[in-house]
Amino acid sequence: MMNNNPWLNIEEPQANINFNAVLADKDNLLEFYWAKDSFGNLLFILHTQSKIIINQKIPALNGISVTVGSIDSTNQLLLTLSSIEDKDIFYTLCMDLLKSTYNLDNETLAIRSILKRLEKWQYFLKSSRKIIDKKQLKGLIGELYLIKKYLLNKYSSSEVLEFWKAPLQSVQDFELDSMTIEVKTKSSINSITISSYEQLFSELDALYLFVVTLTEATKNVAESFNIYDMVNDIRELIGLDDLLLIDKFNNLLMQYGFIELPEYEDLYFIITSDEFYTVTDDFPKISEIPEGIEKLTYRINLDTCKSFLLKDKLFTIKGK
Repeated sequence: MMNNNPWLNIEEPQANINFNAVLADKDNLLEFYWAKDSFGNLLFILHTQSKIIINQKIPALNGISVTVGSIDSTNQLLLTLSSIEDKDIFYTLCMDLLKSTYNLDNETLAIRSILKRLEKWQYFLKSSRKIIDKKQLKGLIGELYLIKKYLLNKYSSSEVLEFWKAPLQSVQDFELDSMTIEVKTKSSINSITISSYEQLFSELDALYLFVVTLTEATKNVAESFNIYDMVNDIRELIGLDDLLLIDKFNNLLMQYGFIELPEYEDLYFIITSDEFYTVTDDFPKISEIPEGIEKLTYRINLDTCKSFLLKDKLFTIKGK
């Protein structure tokens, strides 16, 4: 359940009234409203004097209807939630639209920003990639840890976001400097899962495994963090280079399947170590797939891979 339900105290209107609404953010350039109609549907409404021009057809969002109209001289963009079970996602979408217009002082540009965000949500909600589960969340944390600790210490934010291929559903997670990096997370058990044959093969000059030891914890444990701590740290680092790149980072997170849901808030972790392995021809891996095998998943015991462990980190950290 969402911690802050803006529709909770809005009464359903009488049948002769279209909706009851409260202003979503008095400091926003645009007039956004949380609202309910007479059927009890949850609404998110934009009222503006500017034109709402949609060049293509109105984005079709699974479970959410989007309509454009007008009331007297006011133009209106109306989002209606079809299923109450999806209210957490709907709230996240609405907050994302609100945030996309922060720091903008031009109403026309703000409306364009909203429509762009709706297109991104259309892609997310209609794609086969769904919201990530806890296992995938751990994988994302491993990738973000590589970005935060190593890549942003050596490369520009723009370069790093170009290197990150996992949100694009590429075979390997990162491609940079003629090498690829596959990120794996593990618990105290010293083994990793290879989820596809292609993961340990690369067309570039070198392939490395970045293995992060990640254990679950609680908020009260020293040095524990949740996914939002990691994401916000990276946003701050990226913003030092270019504030516009934060939007690109947010888009990549969405393409990855990560949207800000309350379920993730109480999931805390600790990283106890990270290691780089070089994947050469004699690294333990399955090199051929017998005919008829369509999907291959296997585990590698890292105790047998010590000769492939890099003594020095692949990337140096500034100041160390």
